[in-house]
Amino acid sequence: MAQLVDEMIFQSGGKLKNRILMAPMTIQSAFFDGGVTQEMIAYYASRAGDAGAVIVESAFVENYGRAFPGALGIDTDSKIAGLKKLAESIKAKGSKAILQIYHAGRMADPEYNGGHQPISASPVAALRDNAQTPLEMTEDQIEAMIESFRHAFRRAILAGFDGVEIHGANTYLIQQFFSPHSNRRTDQWGGDIEKRTRFPLAVLQKAKQLALSFAKEDFIIGYRFSPEEIEEPGIRFTDSIYLLDKLAAEGLDYLHFSMGHWQRNSIVNPEDKEPLITRYRQLQTENLARVPVIGVGGIAQRRDAEKALTQGYDLVSVGKGYLVEPTWATKALSDESCAEFADIAQQKELQIPTPLWEIMDYMIVDSAAEALKHQRIKELQKIKISFNSGAYTAYGRGHNGDLPVTVTFSENKILDILVDSSNESDGIANPAFERIPQQILDGQTLNIDVISGATVSSQAVIDGVSNAVDLAGGNSEALRCKAREAVEWSSKTIEETVDIVVVGGGGAGLSAALTALDKGRSVILLEKFPAIGGNTVRTGGWVNAAEPQWQNDFPALAGEKESLLAISQTPESEFVGEYLNDFRVLKDQIATYFADVEIGKHYLFDSVELHRIQTYLGGKRTDLNGELIYGQYDLVETLTSRSMESINWLSDKGIDFDRSVVEIPVGALWRRAHKPKRPKGVEFVDKLQQRIQQQGGRIMTDTRATDLIVEDGKVVGIRATQADGTKLVLHANQGVVLASGGFGANTQMIKKYNNYWKEIADDIKTTNSPALIGDGIEIGEKAGAELVGMGFVQLMPIGDPKSGALLTGLIVPPENFVFVNQQGKRFVDECESRDRLSEAFFDNGSLIYMIADEKIRQTAANTSDATIEREIKEGIIIQADTLEELAEKIGVPEAELTETIKQYNSYVELGHDPEFHKSAFGLKVEQAPFYATPRQPSVHHTMGGLKIDTRARVINKEGEIIPGLYAAGEIAGGIHAGNRLGGNALIDIFTYGRIAGESAAELA
Repeated sequence: MAQLVDEMIFQSGGKLKNRILMAPMTIQSAFFDGGVTQEMIAYYASRAGDAGAVIVESAFVENYGRAFPGALGIDTDSKIAGLKKLAESIKAKGSKAILQIYHAGRMADPEYNGGHQPISASPVAALRDNAQTPLEMTEDQIEAMIESFRHAFRRAILAGFDGVEIHGANTYLIQQFFSPHSNRRTDQWGGDIEKRTRFPLAVLQKAKQLALSFAKEDFIIGYRFSPEEIEEPGIRFTDSIYLLDKLAAEGLDYLHFSMGHWQRNSIVNPEDKEPLITRYRQLQTENLARVPVIGVGGIAQRRDAEKALTQGYDLVSVGKGYLVEPTWATKALSDESCAEFADIAQQKELQIPTPLWEIMDYMIVDSAAEALKHQRIKELQKIKISFNSGAYTAYGRGHNGDLPVTVTFSENKILDILVDSSNESDGIANPAFERIPQQILDGQTLNIDVISGATVSSQAVIDGVSNAVDLAGGNSEALRCKAREAVEWSSKTIEETVDIVVVGGGGAGLSAALTALDKGRSVILLEKFPAIGGNTVRTGGWVNAAEPQWQNDFPALAGEKESLLAISQTPESEFVGEYLNDFRVLKDQIATYFADVEIGKHYLFDSVELHRIQTYLGGKRTDLNGELIYGQYDLVETLTSRSMESINWLSDKGIDFDRSVVEIPVGALWRRAHKPKRPKGVEFVDKLQQRIQQQGGRIMTDTRATDLIVEDGKVVGIRATQADGTKLVLHANQGVVLASGGFGANTQMIKKYNNYWKEIADDIKTTNSPALIGDGIEIGEKAGAELVGMGFVQLMPIGDPKSGALLTGLIVPPENFVFVNQQGKRFVDECESRDRLSEAFFDNGSLIYMIADEKIRQTAANTSDATIEREIKEGIIIQADTLEELAEKIGVPEAELTETIKQYNSYVELGHDPEFHKSAFGLKVEQAPFYATPRQPSVHHTMGGLKIDTRARVINKEGEIIPGLYAAGEIAGGIHAGNRLGGNALIDIFTYGRIAGESAAELA
């Protein structure tokens, strides 16, 4: 194994006196034209000396190729003189001087490049905020750019540098040519991986030629690379190995990883904890075995550098360490401790230019204040903790108010913690109420991490226990500082065989698992979060299913009849073949209804056919090319024809539906919602989970699926990783059901599939569980699955403007409130579909208000009077005694609001809305106090996903069934097309969840 003090001799003959290099770091201190400043010379000279080499920050090869302000340039011969002074200042101290060379490509911000539009291999914008779409380079421009690199190499040699580092990382131009995300060309410079490798190779060849022509045989040539890209399509590690092998064959002196930490694992598959350097050594070719590799990131002390060498690197480059410790190599080689932070008074001493000082604030501390802080922590850790024995009840702040926590103490120990979660958000926060107390008891410390997805509830428990500690005469501050035992990372691999593995613990996964268990199959369900439920526990609980016998007991409204009439007038040309017959049957039924029912007679019409056609037509939306998009009719037909079967199945499993009223969810178009008596979707999750466990099914939480196991084209199992690093290899005799949800919480994935969302995705919140990041879709796609409808993302118009959450404010059926814009006017039918509502919201300034009166409390779902009062205090709900006062509080014109409400109330009396044709009416807005709830669209549902057939079997890109692979729920695409009707998500997950379980269980 190499030692830090060992000399390094490269293939070129160039030598380094040891294995330490200073990493290239941008200091943003060049002249406006990229010329070297005295500040730069002083900065680098102060850091040269005992390091084997100093790699100077990236220098742009072409005038409009800057990636940041104050960038260094090597684009003209006039810069050679300044660069020579810089090289000499480094070499005079005893370190080799290496210059990194680059062009930013599409990462060249016009702000730093005279307003010029950036260029790249293809006109594809980067997935980042405010990214410009670059101009596609012509072949002549590509050849000219290669020449620009050649001239840059020439200038570096003339300036006296000992070597150059070709910057093929950080998504700059050279990487852009190699990446399938940024290079979509079909000529000699793009297409397959071989053609995408040509540009980096051409640049390297120019460097080699220049070294030979100047007889600089010991001129060092390195290459920096980013091993992976998170984009899809993007560079994967095996792609990088291919490129690096080609480069190594040309003759390279070193390869330089570009990573935040030398131990970093995959960013594409973060569940795979194997360090990339380990994988690199496993995959390296004969060519690569001859090229030294530099590790970078996280090297703060000598021990870090030595460990990096032990793990497989040949050299180390130190970045942040050199910012705050100019003599890092000297101290490390002398076994001295190196500084890791700079004091606020050290800028001049460290010779750090102001632009750099301003961006490294995270490494700057007030030493005096920090010393006092650390001294305080040390003192607190020495305190002997004791309590007045007994049980004490205190409170933390939860979702729905104060959370009671009763803690029992002995004189020197916390014995028991009981959390009263009866008033909390049932279902969503359960893991916090179980795990946080146990972790406190196990470690006897309040130094506990909150649980992902249950942050508020986790903190509420910790705070409640902390307050109880103080009541018991203990010292909560000391307990918050008490060290906790380190969690040991497991290297175990557990292999197991089962009939069916289900991935995802939401409604679809639970339904699939229970259905398979009912058929006598053994089942393991994997859920990556600490608790099951996914998005299902966040729903309002409305499940659409046509049940005319029940629905007929409730009066129809004029708006609903208007909706029927609109369906009957839909052109038959929108249907073809067998689908046309279904539509004609429905039209005949509607015609009979209008003929048989006297005007004004209250009678509600519904049918499976109406549900089917509304679902089918409700999914209609134009695609990016203006073409009409429809879902797969056969999937819609199966969904609606089996919907009541799902309701009956759920009832058999113990779900207690409220039969007292038929409601219409937001965006549903019709009254057909079956709703549990218990608030939200927790009723479904709780009852189905109980049944699964009673029937011997196993649910493994904190377990993330990573890859399907495929043999001879058939899915035969899945790999997974648990929270402690334990790897699972689960063989599935019958198959795998993917039910891990959509990608509504993954901004980058949303942007990837829809150009429109690139402009707004970072600014918009989501109602989704943070678990919904599309990882199951990626797992299926890696196994060859076809993706459909990925560009369609549904907004929930009534999200909380602050959090995106749906379950805040007055959540009520749309028949019972009024939407007004910031001018105090109605602007839409409150019962419209979600896509049309969201579009209307954006057209009216995005932020709107739900207006209601005191009677709304009687119909509010998923809440209580106590919650409403708390949200009034927090400003989530605005309350006023008069409409005029309400208008003033929300900043809308008084006259407009009062006139709007007066007119709306008259429509309620008529049962008809001549203005916006609202399809369902409930309450007037007339009884004080009055309420306004601010609402703004949030990402709610993603329609795209894995293509399936009516048996929930996943279809591959060739249109064939992938044996052993099934999908259900939001992970599957094609059902809802471009828009999902309210209440259809739950019926989808339960229906296709059951179908997936059936199909997998019945596999011969």
